[in-house]
Amino acid sequence: MEQNLNNKTKAISDKPISVICIILVAIFVAFMCAKPDQTLNIVNAIFDKVTAVMGPPILWFVFVGLFLCLYLAFSKHGKVKLGEGKPEYSTFSYIGMMMCASLAATAIFYSFVEWSYYYVDPAFSIEPYSQKAAEMSMAYTFFHWGFSCQVIFVLTAVSLAYAFYVRKVPVLRIGAVCEEMLGDFKYKKPLARVIDALTILSIVGGMGVSLGVGVPLVTAGLGKIFGMEANFTTNIIVLIIIAIIFSVTSIVGIKKGMKRLSDLTMYISILFVAFIFIAGPTQFIWKEFTYSLGSMFQNYLAMSTYTDPVANTGFPELNTIFLFTLALNYAALMGIFITKISKGRTIRQMVITCLVGITTGIWIMFSVNGGFGLNAELTGQYELTKAADTNAGLFELLELLPGGSMILPIIFTLVTIGLLTTSLDSASFTLAASATKKLDAEGNPNSKFRLMWCVVLTLVPLSIMFAGAPFTAIKTICIVLSVPFLFIIIGMLIGLFKWFKQDNN
Repeated sequence: MEQNLNNKTKAISDKPISVICIILVAIFVAFMCAKPDQTLNIVNAIFDKVTAVMGPPILWFVFVGLFLCLYLAFSKHGKVKLGEGKPEYSTFSYIGMMMCASLAATAIFYSFVEWSYYYVDPAFSIEPYSQKAAEMSMAYTFFHWGFSCQVIFVLTAVSLAYAFYVRKVPVLRIGAVCEEMLGDFKYKKPLARVIDALTILSIVGGMGVSLGVGVPLVTAGLGKIFGMEANFTTNIIVLIIIAIIFSVTSIVGIKKGMKRLSDLTMYISILFVAFIFIAGPTQFIWKEFTYSLGSMFQNYLAMSTYTDPVANTGFPELNTIFLFTLALNYAALMGIFITKISKGRTIRQMVITCLVGITTGIWIMFSVNGGFGLNAELTGQYELTKAADTNAGLFELLELLPGGSMILPIIFTLVTIGLLTTSLDSASFTLAASATKKLDAEGNPNSKFRLMWCVVLTLVPLSIMFAGAPFTAIKTICIVLSVPFLFIIIGMLIGLFKWFKQDNN
């Protein structure tokens, strides 16, 4: 009897779908390594056609989605509680884990440099390098990284959380939730398998891109600190160290592993940003934050619907639509992970914390780091827009501050490693959950199975590095794979409101 009870609480892995997805990833990586130019050309051609057709619908989805999030939070649906008992994590840890999972190493990097893209190549036919371009550059970073991205994560998470905690769907798989929502639909099982496969492939690719951005950044930091040459060998060593860290935290578990690491990363990040604010151009940062935030809200509708049909400069495709599709690529990862850590909270708490909590943290980080970089550009202290290597240029920018030659590079490198490892940790959980038939009694997949996905997440960028192939193709194919999630999320929302009606919630 006791043995049977224990068996019921064990997680059961779905090996066939894992094997199929790993084979597909291996085939793509092999093609990219063998013929990188041809593969990149094919992928870019697909991307151009997809964004040309799907760009406006994606913009509309994100814009309307914000109002849907607010409705979910403040209507009677917001009172629905997700699971029994009190919340498992404090508000600080809750926000911290969500921020670390969603940002990876990309946000800390772009918080310093993204304004420069819109200063050099601005929207709305504004003259490059002009005063207006400078004024709008930070407003656009607030728009791209604020509510817009979080809307996609929130809408995915609400549907999954309701299915898992209220409807008692036994697994954290988007395919399983869709299968449950489809009712008597004849082909629901094969469709659910396709959705799970898409989830796995997009996450593996997305994390490969994160490592492709994060590893050179960490290597540049180590080069600045220890005078090491940023070369192939150094990148490999950094990748292996990062893999060991997130593999260990994965085995330890979310409560003892990722929670502690994300808390530590958040504390260090707060100190880092606070120091730049105090030691940097404080008055300029305050003014820039206030003006850019107001400008973003004032132009929110125009930014949300900007397709540039007349001038056709490519700005929305290269920036807004690109970033929104990238967020769609992370939708499954964030939806599953937010669901996992939201037990004991209401839908209202989950929506507001994710929508406002993460956005506020991002705005503060981007306003301080970006404001510091923009001020250096405008005053001629350091022109980041003319840096030959942006990674190295970022560390040269930090030299303008006290401790910028050694202390700040150390802190920045630690923050980058912390964000990257916690994001990969959440990815390994999501991958394992997406390929699990049944979770254990605590809602976790098998730890050994999760470790296997840690290995896969490491091998993809490692193989690309050894082959000397570009990460651009993986980045682009991930975005192409993310487009189906637009329809998956819409379908889940339709199913969610049907459940609300049936359950009188």
